[in-house]
Amino acid sequence: MVFGKRKKNAEKDAKPAKAVASTEAPQDDAAALIPADRALDMMADLLRILGEHAFDVGPHSAEEIEETFETWARHLLIGVPPPRSRSDDGHDANKKDEEERRGGKRDLPGLRRAVKEQRIAENEYVTTSLGDFREAAWSFISGLRRSLTVEQAADRRIGHRMRRLEGAVRSGEPDKIKNEAQETVSLLTEFLAERGARHQEQIQQMAARLDKLRDELDSVRKQAAIDPVTKIYNRAAFDEQIEREIDLATLFGTRGCLIMVDLDHFKWVNDTHGHPCGDAVLRQVADALTRCFMRKDDFVARYGGEEFAVVLRDIDLPTARDVAERGMTTIRNLEIFHGEIEEPIRVTASMGVARLRQGETSQSWVERADRALYQAKDAGRDRIEVDPIDLDEA
Repeated sequence: MVFGKRKKNAEKDAKPAKAVASTEAPQDDAAALIPADRALDMMADLLRILGEHAFDVGPHSAEEIEETFETWARHLLIGVPPPRSRSDDGHDANKKDEEERRGGKRDLPGLRRAVKEQRIAENEYVTTSLGDFREAAWSFISGLRRSLTVEQAADRRIGHRMRRLEGAVRSGEPDKIKNEAQETVSLLTEFLAERGARHQEQIQQMAARLDKLRDELDSVRKQAAIDPVTKIYNRAAFDEQIEREIDLATLFGTRGCLIMVDLDHFKWVNDTHGHPCGDAVLRQVADALTRCFMRKDDFVARYGGEEFAVVLRDIDLPTARDVAERGMTTIRNLEIFHGEIEEPIRVTASMGVARLRQGETSQSWVERADRALYQAKDAGRDRIEVDPIDLDEA
């Protein structure tokens, strides 16, 4: 492929020629190679940016998409075989890979097709997701409108009956008052029974819709919420998640537990072996926590530095403590090697647990779990402490 414009006729040949960049230009023409190299570097950077900020699309995870664009970037820069197109079958893909290896050419048409396919897939995914949200919103509005209409009709009936009872009382006729009072009580009893059944049905329908929205929202945690060192969720994602947990607890009456985790004496690792080794330790600990807290609704995040946070949805305190104990034991048994270190690095962790209380704010919940964590630190580390308020309730 040639970067720049071709000369159109012989008259322009006499004019000073502009530098023409080509991926197949002669090696001794350094000036011609500079624009091409810069263009390829820029294209590779753009591909990596697309990969780094990818999100799950259909059956393809953000990690798979990032790996695909990284391979395309390396194909442009150093000529590795390009990724297989989603539309390629195995035979054609193997044949194309072999041709690329022999010819050393860059598959720019294939790259264009891959980027186009990815953008189409993202467009379809986003359009479908927005459509689902719109449908849920309109369903809610429609249900609310029907409910208000029924309530207004019932209010009119009750208002009419109350006016009749008022007229009977003013007339002073005992039989008329008795009859109207009995009719009013009967109507109110019927109305309250209907309202209770109707409200229960509406609550169940709304809970089902919110359950669906919750699952969709949970699936939308994307690359922007990922900590670059540990590859788990970051502090911003945690702050959003804990507010969501409180909303769900308020709506459904469920109560979850928050576990704050802090590595003991982690500064020693950085000071002794360096920060790259410390990052390796953080990654191993994050992997261990992810393996221990593996329910669909469990949420593991890096809270900051060597501190992690785990949100467990709809769980009692004894179960949460048991799972936390398993996580602490797993961390204690890790053997972490890095670089040329001969002896494995071993770490321990202290944990603080707090169960969400009714009407509690996210700040209060985090503060109680953090207070329990520091109680574990003060008591000797490598242990779990539960917030005293939760112990009193248990």
